[in-house]
Order: sequence, then C-alpha cells, then structure tokens
Amino acid sequence: MDKEKVPTVFQKLTNFMEQNNRAVEFVSYGITGVGLLFALYKIKPFAKFKKPSDVPNRFLKTTELEGRVKRIDPAHGTLLLVDHIPLLPFPRLGREKYLPIKLAGINTTNHGISWLQCLISGKNVQFLPLDKNKNYLNCIVTFSEKDQERTNIAEELVKLGFATISNQEDNLLKNECTLLYHKSLIRADKYAKFNRNGHWHFVKNPTLIWKIKIYFSDKLKSLLPMFIIKQLNI
Repeated sequence: MDKEKVPTVFQKLTNFMEQNNRAVEFVSYGITGVGLLFALYKIKPFAKFKKPSDVPNRFLKTTELEGRVKRIDPAHGTLLLVDHIPLLPFPRLGREKYLPIKLAGINTTNHGISWLQCLISGKNVQFLPLDKNKNYLNCIVTFSEKDQERTNIAEELVKLGFATISNQEDNLLKNECTLLYHKSLIRADKYAKFNRNGHWHFVKNPTLIWKIKIYFSDKLKSLLPMFIIKQLNI
C-alpha cells in the first residue's frame, strides 16, 4: 500500500484560502485600503495650500504644483499670490487666501513687476517649491499658453533685463535640478548684458565692440530663418 502523501506548504495554504475565503477577502481589502490611504497621504490630492507651512517638506524639489496668479505683491522681492489648484479640486466655502510664492534666484525690477502684472496675472502657472519660510515659498515657476512651449518666468525676466540674479541663492547650487535652473539664469543674464536689455541699457555704456557685435547680429537676423535664430539665441 502506498504511503499517504504529506501535504506541501502550498497545498496547506491553498486549502486554508478555500476554507476561509471570506476572511482572505477582508484581509485583501484591508491591505488595499491601507495602501490607498498611504498614497492619499503622500500626494494630498484634496489639499489646498494657502500658506507656506501647508506645503509638506517632502514636496520640496520633488512635486510640481499648479495655481492661478491672482495678483502681484511687490513685498519681499516681488511675490506671486497664487490660488493653488489641488490635484482633485472641489468647491470650498469661506474667504479665499492665496499662497505667496517667490521667483527663485532673482531680484525683479519695477519694469519686471509691470511685466508680471500685464502678462502673468490671471494666468495658470506651474511651480516647483524649493524651500520655504513664513513669508513665501521659493519656487521655479513656469507657464504656457495654448499649445506653446513652457516659459520659465524668472529666466524670461532676466533675459529681458527686467530682473537680475540674486547673490544670496547658494541653495540653487546644491542639486542637479536647481543647478540646471541656475545655469539657465546665467545664460539669460549674459544675453541681457550683451544686448543691453532693460536694466543693463542704463548700467552698461555702449562700447565700440558692442556696437560692432550688434551690427553683425542684426545682419544675421535679417539673413537667417527664424527657427535658426531661435536655436542660436541671437
């Protein structure tokens, strides 16, 4: 007579699941529920941020947010007062309070404030928080219109000569994301200085070399197609 086969661990587990199907379902639902709650905690899809302290530290340099610029405040080096749009928005009662964000790494001139009021106020922007204090979030801010490419607002202001690079933003050199951003500001600053745009028109006196460069630059612009001019940044 053959020896009776000893059930394996897998067979025992299978038998248990078949006999306790309802309990297994409850455990599965419980694990799924805990996972969902943890995911909701991590991404905060319903949270509407109204002050810098509302933004979790884990969002800094990692999570891009969205909001509509309600107005420009010249305080603290020019702030964008933004109505933050949660990932899953729903109607809220009460008086609206706007999140103050600052364009990281730059000092905005009066012309820059006017530019922001004309072109950015009332627009939806995306912003990546870098750090925070009690007065504002320090952010990399971009916006786009219709099917156009995103515009980095700080970079555009510097390029126009409507802002200068701040000397107090050493934190921009601490990781790859912010380092690339800092380098883009430096390129924009060089462009503005070369063309004597905005602020630099009054600070830098036109030299003979500058006049010669501008002459040949204008000649190139008149001869080359627009897409090449954009690629060469001339």
